[in-house]
Amino acid sequence: MIIAVGSLKGSPGATTLALALADRWPAGGGEPLVVEADPAGGDLGARFGLLAGGRGLVTLAAAGRRGGHARPVDDHVHELPGGLQVIPAPAGAEQASQVLGELDGGGWSLLWSAARTGGRTVIVDCGRLDPRSPTLPVLRAADVLLLVGRARDDELAHLAARMHVVQGWDVPDWYVVVIAQPHQAPEYRVREIGRVLGSRVLGPVPYDTTAAEVLAGRRQTRTGIGRSKLGRTVADIAGHLAATAPADVERPALEAAPGGIDGRGALPPAPTRAGRR
Repeated sequence: MIIAVGSLKGSPGATTLALALADRWPAGGGEPLVVEADPAGGDLGARFGLLAGGRGLVTLAAAGRRGGHARPVDDHVHELPGGLQVIPAPAGAEQASQVLGELDGGGWSLLWSAARTGGRTVIVDCGRLDPRSPTLPVLRAADVLLLVGRARDDELAHLAARMHVVQGWDVPDWYVVVIAQPHQAPEYRVREIGRVLGSRVLGPVPYDTTAAEVLAGRRQTRTGIGRSKLGRTVADIAGHLAATAPADVERPALEAAPGGIDGRGALPPAPTRAGRR
């Protein structure tokens, strides 16, 4: 399964959501891999001291040009504390954009092969999406697109105004993931947002700075994010996505249901990934 995560405006938390999905991905749903593909530059290398390792998008692009290896994707993966597997992007925007363009030489194909034939769940953090983004190959290959936005009038209006653009990308399945703001009630405007955007809405995902700092490597806890509000909410989202994984890449798009998965903003419960903290 290939999941694209991105935003249409600002930086509402796409990287945090991508990491949280991988952390809470249910057992048996395919070993998750987070690919940092933000044209503005990556953060994971600096956050976790991965820059000296020499592996990441740069080496993946080079391997794609050479036709890959016996274990093409694993050769470019870092394992974060707690077990999450990631392929980091270069920190600089110029280098990140250049490398993303070079993935057309075969690197993208290696990732898609890992998802289609290797049984992995590939979660791609695309950053901010626009028609000129070098991450458009991700949208063409993705099974699911998660558009991340804050529960604010300006961001929601921007999402609503660009729904026709999103629909033109022809991603088989897509959702808007609403990130709650500080001091907002958990049920904040989910039904209204679903009616305005005319799409399925996931969330709201709680504003949880403690759990976000754990995912960013700035805080250590015994249980990770598993017992946090963020962890519990994202576990439900991950469980739903894993349960609706396509049997093949030709599956049709599902009909949208305003206000959430069941029309009320609710999500089905799902088991979390065994062994994840």
